[in-house]
Amino acid sequence: MTAQRTTAAQRRENRREEILQAAQDLFLRKGYSNTSLDDIARAVGIKREGLYYYFPNRPQILIEIIKPLGLQLRDRVREIRESDVPPDEKMRQTVENHLMRFENRFAESQITLRDDYFSENEDVLAEMRPIWDDYERLWIDIIEEGQTAGVFDRSLDPRIAHLGILGLCNWAARWYKPGESLPVPELIEMYNRMVLRSLEAG
Repeated sequence: MTAQRTTAAQRRENRREEILQAAQDLFLRKGYSNTSLDDIARAVGIKREGLYYYFPNRPQILIEIIKPLGLQLRDRVREIRESDVPPDEKMRQTVENHLMRFENRFAESQITLRDDYFSENEDVLAEMRPIWDDYERLWIDIIEEGQTAGVFDRSLDPRIAHLGILGLCNWAARWYKPGESLPVPELIEMYNRMVLRSLEAG
């Protein structure tokens, strides 16, 4: 009986992952707003009603796709902020952390950054906004640390500065194409030169 339960649980998990992968592919290709539950069900080969056994609604599917990336980004920058390296190196590593997702988590990054559905769905906002707020606060902390140390320009508003840097990094989701655009390590190096020059004191 235990073996049967284990097998059933594994089948359920496999189906759940299949649904998430199908949804991710559709969200990436068509956009979240243009993808229905019927589209996802057809891609998996089940009836729409069968999706509700795994997910209560479409926003929850989206959350399951993008939340791990958000947590990964935030937790790594928290480690960077708490490290003993100088502030300019912290900023360098933070930019690298953000842009490396275009290499190893490209689909989730594109889905997160290119659609406007977040302003329309309270369930998604309620789940993701605390993570994004924490993430942005960490960027601001690193800029403020650099200003205190005299490494970054103290006349800059840290909140506006971090929005400018994130805007620069996030816009890459609009044009970056894996295998066609500049390799990610080169993109990171170029972006870091621009970011650090814009922040440096004097």
